[in-house]
Amino acid sequence: MNSKFGLITGTDQSELKEVPDNPGFLALPEAGTAFREMQKAAEKDGIDLKIASSYRDFQRQLTIWNAKYDGERPVLDWRNRPVDISRLTGVELVCAILFWSALPGTSRHHFGTDFDVYAPKLAPEGYQLKLETEEYGKGGVYHQLTGWLDANMEKFGFFRPFTDDAKVTVGTELWHISYRKTATELAKIQQESKEDFRKFIGGQDIAGRAVITCMIDDIFSEFLAA
Repeated sequence: MNSKFGLITGTDQSELKEVPDNPGFLALPEAGTAFREMQKAAEKDGIDLKIASSYRDFQRQLTIWNAKYDGERPVLDWRNRPVDISRLTGVELVCAILFWSALPGTSRHHFGTDFDVYAPKLAPEGYQLKLETEEYGKGGVYHQLTGWLDANMEKFGFFRPFTDDAKVTVGTELWHISYRKTATELAKIQQESKEDFRKFIGGQDIAGRAVITCMIDDIFSEFLAA
């Protein structure tokens, strides 16, 4: 088993540090430093770049997954409309959840390299962040942030792993950025650890476990960004 297995599955956060000047948010040190430098550049341009989510451990992702699988939390389609999961087979339900939520143990938020971002001062007072496409697209409250990231994030080593161009069957996430250098290395390790992951997830208290274990090959080939 690769020594990074605990990191990529969200079960070992020993390598993570708090992102500089962003209390409460964890990341790998290099990714956190790069994010802070980009944040300072955004501030100079009048964009109050903030973190909505960074590192997320396995248990947190498991809670999200189980709540969706059990119908305690809505499962949304590509237009962000609630799905009637009572009409779905087990395979269909897993695929529906995977469109917006990663399988626990495979989320890029486990890596310590990925961030969901927003710019609260661009939104009206009292606005509740949803992290939905309409917010970041043309005419959305965070469209200006999208444009700034388009023009600047690569200078600091960041890219978006989930876009229309990505070779994955998941939703486009304009708010999700990834520190390319380290994330790419960890994504490769993730793919190489598929069989270890199959054994790992088989021992977890995850809703739909029998279906999931039969789908691991498809999940790794279709739902995980490089």
